[in-house]
Amino acid sequence: MNEGTTFLELPADVVMHIFSKLPVKSLLRFKAVCKYWCSLIQSPTFVAKHLRHHKNQENLLVHCYHVHGGASALSLFPDAYLAGTSLEYQDHIPTPTSFSTVSTVLGPVDGLVFIYNDHSLMLLWNPATREVKLLPPLVVSSLPLSSPSRTLYSHVFGFGKDPSTNDFKVVCVRDYWDDDLQVWYVPLVSVYTLSSHSWRQFRDYTFSSLRVVKSYTNTYLNGFYYWGGISSCRVFAFDVRNEIFREIRTPDTFKSMQGNLALYNDSLATFAYNRGTETSVDVWVMEAEGCWIKKVSIGPLLNIRRALGSWKTGFIFIETGNMQLALLNPDTKEIRHLGPRINCYCLQVSRYKESLVRLH
Repeated sequence: MNEGTTFLELPADVVMHIFSKLPVKSLLRFKAVCKYWCSLIQSPTFVAKHLRHHKNQENLLVHCYHVHGGASALSLFPDAYLAGTSLEYQDHIPTPTSFSTVSTVLGPVDGLVFIYNDHSLMLLWNPATREVKLLPPLVVSSLPLSSPSRTLYSHVFGFGKDPSTNDFKVVCVRDYWDDDLQVWYVPLVSVYTLSSHSWRQFRDYTFSSLRVVKSYTNTYLNGFYYWGGISSCRVFAFDVRNEIFREIRTPDTFKSMQGNLALYNDSLATFAYNRGTETSVDVWVMEAEGCWIKKVSIGPLLNIRRALGSWKTGFIFIETGNMQLALLNPDTKEIRHLGPRINCYCLQVSRYKESLVRLH
């Protein structure tokens, strides 16, 4: 920089490099400085660069439910909290709009979170920018589902990004039962695309929401959203780009174990466990489709209800027997409680990296 050169006169690549290290809160303020900075910060090139920067720290996103009152909340904690003192759950991030009873939280995917509540309302949310986009309601259109005895028996959601277009999609699979006819209808699949802000519907004979379980953490990876199967010997995937479903085999040893699907070191993994008086946890990583390798085996341990997922340090999130969130060190077997939480318990936990991705 020459003497007398101001920051506003720096080349765009230099400004982008400096800005890419800054938190979203600061960048949102800088947008008001001048049109040049505003345009730069909003550009897709900068948004992608900021998201990829290694100093853009990860945070912990916890979805918890309050036993008294029935309300749920999303709490966001910086990495520093996990390295030191206990988490303080009194300072909740309020869920947007009127979402007081959140039943499903998916993601984050590039800093965006999908939220569904018990009143069939859905939205996409960027917690860093506080931007919210309410999704259109799901309807049953032009399909043979008009019988008055038809009932929605089961449904499941997935959320991911199309790697070919960088467009975000939500998939919902609904299974209907007819009480009078005593028949199942072919599952109805609805796919929402952010760019068009609309749903596309079709029927699919290869997949059913009755066959899968909801994950306790994010399971989107490289263009696919994954569900664990009701039967532990199956994993199901939704190809976000081609909008088709796939079934993936797992080792026979999974049949005798419970498990939770999660991400482990940027790979899909199953956190398998046998729950009893003492619990052992095995982490199986899918290195290629249908090829699973056991990476970690821990236990037996006391007072573990289930394994939820992993933190970037290799530690494993667990829910204890008294429904408290804790971190398990796989090397030392030390369990560090991240509570206390008063009259609430953890539903989901995910690694969250803030972003400038826009919803409008």
